[in-house]
Amino acid sequence: MIALNQKEWAALNDAYGGAEKIPAYLSAVEADPSPKAADDEGPWFLLWSALCHQGDVFSASFAAVPHLLRIAKAARWPFASDLIGLPVSIEIARVRKGIQLSPNLEGDYRVSLKQIPGIMFQNIDSSWDHVFTQTATAALALCQGQVDLAEAIMELGPSTVKKFLDDPCFE
Repeated sequence: MIALNQKEWAALNDAYGGAEKIPAYLSAVEADPSPKAADDEGPWFLLWSALCHQGDVFSASFAAVPHLLRIAKAARWPFASDLIGLPVSIEIARVRKGIQLSPNLEGDYRVSLKQIPGIMFQNIDSSWDHVFTQTATAALALCQGQVDLAEAIMELGPSTVKKFLDDPCFE
């Protein structure tokens, strides 16, 4: 895993070019992993915008995933569903775009994704809201290789579920 203080981040790319700011955003999330407000313009907005921008992912995205999941594993409940949701979205985008990981990022990236079920189950007795449950379910599907199902679940926000259930075509 590329340490947050290593200069190697500057050689990675995010949606806006060099990824030298990503370690600061990750450090901010680590300092406060609590759930974000809906209108948050802080580090979560910056991380999503830089690492998973309109379905595009970058070398810094793959370097950030092990850190996000490390933070989730250590975080006290409740923590932001984004700690799981961003890695899930990055992996879905990687698969959809057919992106091959560079050898220097692949090992840590793949090992970190395998930790997702354990992170979910260490918090199984906690009270999950809709978004966290949605994210956790998508993450578990993804870990089983069910990319289509994971992507579909990630789209099932509360209003989408209501529309789906109310649609007479599905009766």
